[in-house]
Amino acid sequence: MKNILALSILFSVIALPAFAALTEADLNKIRLIVKEEIQEEIRPIKAEIAGIKTDIGALKENVARLDGRLTGVEKQVSHATNVTYGLIALIVVAIGIPAWRGKIDR
Repeated sequence: MKNILALSILFSVIALPAFAALTEADLNKIRLIVKEEIQEEIRPIKAEIAGIKTDIGALKENVARLDGRLTGVEKQVSHATNVTYGLIALIVVAIGIPAWRGKIDR
């Protein structure tokens, strides 16, 4: 028991100088180390972001091309719809007028 008490007092006396404060130079060294580590970790992220930006640029070109195609298809469908309406009107006139005249003649 005496040995444990003596050792704990000895360790306490040894640990007392550990309450020293950090100097400004120590803090600057710590900041420098942290800054370098952050820069090393950010480099691959920046490279990946640059790659993503180029992929987005290519994607925008593809979307613009697809938009142009869709506009062309939309115009073709609109034209085909108008032609169909015109043909329906011609059929109605071609069948309706003779039928109407035939009804009057009776």
